[in-house]
Amino acid sequence: MRVLVVEDETLVLFTLEAELTRAGFEVVMASDPAGARARLDEEGADLSGLVVDLNLSAEETGFDVSRHARAVNPEITVIYISGNDPSQWADHGVEDSVFFAKPVLSVEVAKALQSRIG
Repeated sequence: MRVLVVEDETLVLFTLEAELTRAGFEVVMASDPAGARARLDEEGADLSGLVVDLNLSAEETGFDVSRHARAVNPEITVIYISGNDPSQWADHGVEDSVFFAKPVLSVEVAKALQSRIG
């Protein structure tokens, strides 16, 4: 099971990669929206999950990345992580997604992916 992790904070990105790899996922990473879109355009059909930070840049958010992901792969599992108010997720998140407030334990993200992807 391949998942894309999109996070602009390097420590968080590599912590998530390590935990998800330990949980049995093959992890691909991007640190900005452009990199995420490129990964999705190249590999989106083969991805089972997307873990995305909401605050990626002034121009594009994790919500934008997740909508692009669902356009490429309507079945992709989406998990948002953010230090922001979760009400944004209710208003802007893609259907059937999950939200974790930062700081989040990477193991909780892995469990959520495992329960949704199988």
